[in-house]
Amino acid sequence: MKTILVLLLSIIQIPCIIEGWISYFLNCIVKMLASIIFLLAIVSFIWWPLDMLSGICWSGCEYAKLKLQGINIDFNGALNLYMRHYPQL
Repeated sequence: MKTILVLLLSIIQIPCIIEGWISYFLNCIVKMLASIIFLLAIVSFIWWPLDMLSGICWSGCEYAKLKLQGINIDFNGALNLYMRHYPQL
């Protein structure tokens, strides 16, 4: 039963990672364009709530998976694991 739950949680995490990478590349483009026209930086606030929701969803799934496997982690640690997927801008 634990294996099925871990697999299900892993499948739920896949769209969160895809959204995160799309957002990362969009932020790179906006950062480049904002160096030319500063007002374009405001565009990144449009998808910011989606990024936060995606990060919380992925971290919640990771937290639950690790707890099911008997690994002691707090939610802050799960958020740090999510942030390690992406390079710094």
